[in-house]
Amino acid sequence: MPLLTCLMLALMTTPDSYGDSVIQFDPGIGGSVGYDDPSNALGPPTRFTVGGEVVSPFFPAWGTGDIVSIGAGGSITISFDEPVEDHPDNPYGIDLLVFGNTGCIDSSYPNGVHGGFFGADGGEIEVSTDGAAWFAIEGTDADGPWPTMAFMDSPAYGFIGGNQPTSFVRPIDPSLGPDDLIGADYDALVEHYDGSGGGVGIDLAPLGLESIRYVRVSVASDAFFSPEVDAVADVVPNRPGDVNLDGFIDIGDLLMVISNWNQSGTWSDANGSGLVEIGDLLVVLAGWGARPW
Repeated sequence: MPLLTCLMLALMTTPDSYGDSVIQFDPGIGGSVGYDDPSNALGPPTRFTVGGEVVSPFFPAWGTGDIVSIGAGGSITISFDEPVEDHPDNPYGIDLLVFGNTGCIDSSYPNGVHGGFFGADGGEIEVSTDGAAWFAIEGTDADGPWPTMAFMDSPAYGFIGGNQPTSFVRPIDPSLGPDDLIGADYDALVEHYDGSGGGVGIDLAPLGLESIRYVRVSVASDAFFSPEVDAVADVVPNRPGDVNLDGFIDIGDLLMVISNWNQSGTWSDANGSGLVEIGDLLVVLAGWGARPW
């Protein structure tokens, strides 16, 4: 992987963005053998899985060191050191993301044509402010769409990371449902993700909560499938100049602009001119030091 991309990946991950501690874990009955390390649900989602394969919607994370499996009657409770806020500037009003290992069925293998999903194993999501009073996220499964995408400029199947890593703290536009993209090729999927790394998006507003600190994923005692959890992420607000979409305007954004210099159709085009150039660099510098909290 290019050195510049490695630097950007390191700078895009912030301690406050992802689940910090496992408060409780009950593996349940019938979970996948070997996938019983709850710490796999902490930190950012997986970008490279077993054998160095790049994680994409068609090749989800599947290593025993990537995900944790929850069997029937089991649950995992994860806490954030910093509260996940219902922030007015969060993209699409989404505040929290849950990453599993659902994947897209390739109806034209190996071309990457979306033909539905595999591994969408369910799992009830609940959130809490204090760890005592819990609120269920109705109609939303933990291990479901959208599958994780690690890079915007990597193919559906590959071993080399691209120059444009996705953001794991930016949600996908919820107005377009998974079924709306049946038959879409990989380029169309990348366009739909729009720089996001995927995940199941959750809006706290309908619950009447200003913030939460705890996320619980549980499985019914009579469940047939065992969902997997890779990570939980705090969505960060939109900021002018935040071209790598991590909520911070710093060296990571500067490197992103430089790496896409003189290119079009990229999210490094901070001023919307259609080309990455000096104007975008100035937008980043003007917002330098901005923080989401």
